[in-house]
Amino acid sequence: MKFFRFFLLAAIAALLTGSIECELKEITAAPGEEVSIPLTVKNDEGNESTFQLSYSFWYGEAEGYFYYNGQRVNSLRLNSSESADLTFKFLAPEKPGRYYLYLHADGSAGVTVNVELPEKPLRISLDNTGIVAEGGDVVEVNALLENTLNSPIEVDLSCDAPKGWECRFYDGDVEVYRTVVGEGGKQLRVQVDIDSTADVGKYAVTLHIGPQTKEFEVFVKESHAGEKGEVRLRVVDKDGEGVASARITAGNETFFTSGDGEAIFEVEPGTYDLKIEKGGYYEKTIRDVKVRGGRTNDLGTVFLEKKAYYAELSVSSSRITVSIGDVASLNVRIENRGYGEDQYALSLEGLPPDFTYNFREGELAVSEVYLEGGEEKDITLEIYTPATAEVGDYSLKIVAKGKYTAEKDLKLSVVGRMAAYFSLEGGMYTVKASPGEELELKGYVENSGRGVTLTNVKVKLELPQGWSGEVSPEVIPSVKPGERGEVNLRIRVPPDAKPSEYRITVETTSDQMTMSDRISVVVGESSAATFVGLGIIAVTILALIILIKKVGRR
Repeated sequence: MKFFRFFLLAAIAALLTGSIECELKEITAAPGEEVSIPLTVKNDEGNESTFQLSYSFWYGEAEGYFYYNGQRVNSLRLNSSESADLTFKFLAPEKPGRYYLYLHADGSAGVTVNVELPEKPLRISLDNTGIVAEGGDVVEVNALLENTLNSPIEVDLSCDAPKGWECRFYDGDVEVYRTVVGEGGKQLRVQVDIDSTADVGKYAVTLHIGPQTKEFEVFVKESHAGEKGEVRLRVVDKDGEGVASARITAGNETFFTSGDGEAIFEVEPGTYDLKIEKGGYYEKTIRDVKVRGGRTNDLGTVFLEKKAYYAELSVSSSRITVSIGDVASLNVRIENRGYGEDQYALSLEGLPPDFTYNFREGELAVSEVYLEGGEEKDITLEIYTPATAEVGDYSLKIVAKGKYTAEKDLKLSVVGRMAAYFSLEGGMYTVKASPGEELELKGYVENSGRGVTLTNVKVKLELPQGWSGEVSPEVIPSVKPGERGEVNLRIRVPPDAKPSEYRITVETTSDQMTMSDRISVVVGESSAATFVGLGIIAVTILALIILIKKVGRR
């Protein structure tokens, strides 16, 4: 459609010839350049006429004026066959392109206007063209751009740097990739990040500013290949107090602030998003933190905003063990880390039936705890296990519910109580025997523990030298809590055993425990020895009687 109108206007201009003439058919100008076009207006009429002067500009806008004898005019009065020389002046559009200008004075004359940037519209100068630095450094040069044209110039900005290097343009403190250079010129700051692994040597950096280029060199005097980079920062709250133990995540690594909120750590070179977390504070992320090998990136002070309501529970141990029927005791600390006061209801979730619990503050049982902002309290949790409890692990959760709910997972291990003893039938621990006698005794292994079944129970006898014996059965498969297993003991006293009390050790072993008990065997005189003794006594008495009679006669 535009081309149709152009050709239509050109055809009209061709018909209206004779009143205005222009020798120029096509001109080239720089953006914003002032252009002068000479014209001749001629009166071909047979009488005096007045010619109205005007213009039209296609595919753009341009401000222009007609000048006659140095004066700006809008019309011109000419006698018959008279002509006049005029000048049309206008400012070329700022945007490069092809435009069409039509000048009117009863007739029309057309001129094609080509707006092009000159090969070097700017004069570019750098404050430094050779810089010495180390790998991982950031260097800067200032680029002064002087505009040689009469209008602002919009230019794209880029640079060619060695692989792994980064280059940025700044207009003041603002990073830019395109800028407008006015008639007064402009100064840009060019910042180049040197790859920390760059070898020692000379490197070229080429700046592209519109159609023009400018180059400077960087000499790397020291490489930091294979080295980690250091990051420093200090985390504080709104009062400027250091936030201790704040968690900092950089990639797959985790670091923590010291007591005064400072953190100094090393990571591999690269760009990281640092996530900073601390209970009671809102999380904060510092994005695009650049770390260069062998160099330090000091991030300065980082502020964390504290929450109004937040609490934490901590325990002396996350796993406690208790025997069936006993009481487990655990120290619990509740901390109000928010700045608002709060009331916390205490509970323990996940406890099996028949188990009970209690929270104590000192000697006082409590179900709620009130804490000011920043306050903490120590309480005691007691868990009572019934005699009917089953052995096993139980997952529990301590809950402190207020405006903020704090939770702490807890593992409770309930174990059985192992206890057993051996006894003889009738409760005897002492038996009597004669030399050469074979004793047959009945014994029992009683499981007096809780929750633990004794398996593979064996009873062994440790006998005095020369004695012998056996136990049957050799193995009792299992003895449940509160039950007892029966064994038969056969003990042989040697014939030459002297009268005395002998102790026999009964060792009971199982998969779960080992114990030992003792029984006593009192060995008396044999029957033959009794008769011999009586005979000796009788002979002795008879001898005494005879002796007395003989003495009495004398």
